[in-house]
Formats: sequence, structure tokens, C-alpha cells
Amino acid sequence: MNTREEDFVEHLFVTSTHDFIMFFTNTGRAFRLKAYELPEASRTAKGTAIVNLLQLAQGENDSSLSNVKYEFKSGVNVINDLFTTILGFRKDENVQVGSNEQDKDDRSKKSKPIKGTDIITHLDVSLEEGYFGTEKKIAIKSFKSGMQTFAVNVPIGIQSGDKIRLAALGNPGKNGGKNGDLIIHVKLLEHEDYKLNGIDLTRNVTVSPAVAAIGGKLKLNIIDEKIIVTLPKHLRNGELVNVPGKGYISEDGKRGDLILKVHIDLPSDISEREEKLYEQILKLEKKREEK
Repeated sequence: MNTREEDFVEHLFVTSTHDFIMFFTNTGRAFRLKAYELPEASRTAKGTAIVNLLQLAQGENDSSLSNVKYEFKSGVNVINDLFTTILGFRKDENVQVGSNEQDKDDRSKKSKPIKGTDIITHLDVSLEEGYFGTEKKIAIKSFKSGMQTFAVNVPIGIQSGDKIRLAALGNPGKNGGKNGDLIIHVKLLEHEDYKLNGIDLTRNVTVSPAVAAIGGKLKLNIIDEKIIVTLPKHLRNGELVNVPGKGYISEDGKRGDLILKVHIDLPSDISEREEKLYEQILKLEKKREEK
């Protein structure tokens, strides 16, 4: 290397093409360049001004700190070296930390608490269980704990599609994270006598032609009690009779209605006297048609 009379060498060091070179300005800002990003020059060249390599602000120039070590070895965390240089702490040369930002992100992810995944299962509930509320057992197989049995409280008024969440009974978390939850999807089973619509219950009832014509009393066993329903006269086949407050129940305890769908049916074993009465009715119907 040749120098002129007015030149002087302030820093001289050996580096590889993939090492970082750090530059500190008089305003406290720091820049870094890979060694291969610096322009090559012959031994007789004048060199390149630092302002042509760094995006310096007006009036900003390279720091005159002569004790700053600009060389950072490959595989050493640049930020750690920066604080070591500025604060004057002794750097442990044996500690090698990846300089790649992705490595930093990976380390952050590994150390960050991660909540465990939820376990999702299904539970069948009868109409009576949903009406009264109940406790049911459910067996779950988790990743680490194997098969476990839990008691599940089914609240009154449960509906198909509702979810029961048991906190922290899911899969375990990582790095000290919380356990996931156990989420139970409820299915309300169909009932042989009732059809559920919201909190209303529909039920089919069969009556004789006489009851359909003149009305009468109908005894019924419903979910929670025995009731007597007064049927109006002149009922038609398929007509609906509403019984307020005797249906299903909501979560807040409100009762729906019981809706009776009437089917008129002639008994198969009528007596001789009943036949004669029907004959009289038939004669009356014919007379009415002749008018």
C-alpha cells in the first residue's frame, strides 16, 4: 500500500467478504456493511469517500472514536457487539449467536409461551335431560394424558348446536403456556312424542269423531307432570290446539307452549249402540244436504 505525505493510516484490519464492518457517526447513529459491499481499489487508487457509501445526514460524519473495533466475525450477533463496543463491556469471544434475523425470530418463538390446542368433542342429550339439566360423564383421549373421564354439567334449556366449554382441560401448552380448552358440541336427540321448535313443543293427539264434534277433556302425561286439556268443539283433522306454558324451557327458566296437533280417528271396535248412533247422525247429515 502506497501513501502520500499528507495521508495517514488510522485503522488497519483483516476481514473476510461476509464479515460486517460497523461505522459510527458523530450523531450516535450506526451503519453496517458487508465487506464485499465496499468497492475494490488498486494500491494506487485514492479510495472512496465514506459519504458515498452511507446515507449520512447533512453535517454528519464518521465518528473519530479510535478505540471502536469495526470487525465483527461471521456468526456473531451484531447488535450484541454494538452494545459491547459502545458500553465497554467485555465480550465473551466464545459465545456465538446467529446474526440472521430469522434465527432471532425462531428463538423468540421457542421461548414465547404457547397455549395448548383445544379438544373438540360431541355430546348427545335427551329432551328430558335438557329440560331438567343433568350431569353426564364424557371420556376424552388427549395427546399426552391418554384417556380421561370428565363430569359435564348440562344446564337446563340446552339446545342442539350449543357449546359447553371446560377451561384448561384441553391439550397442554408449550414453554409454560396455558392448557387448551375442552369444547363440547351438544346435540339434542329427537323425541318419539315431541318435536322441538325453539322452546315450543308439538305433539300429535288422536281424538274420536264425537270429541272432535262436541269437544271434551284430554288427559296427557307431559315431560314433568300430568295435565288435563279442554278441547274445543268443531275440531278439524290437523287443527292445532295451543296449551300455554307447558312446552320446553329456556336457559333463563321461561317455559314455551305445548302445541297439540289433532288427528280424528274412528275406533275399530265400536259397539252396536254406537253404530246405531252413527246411523242417526248419517240421516241428519243427509237431511242437511237436501235443504
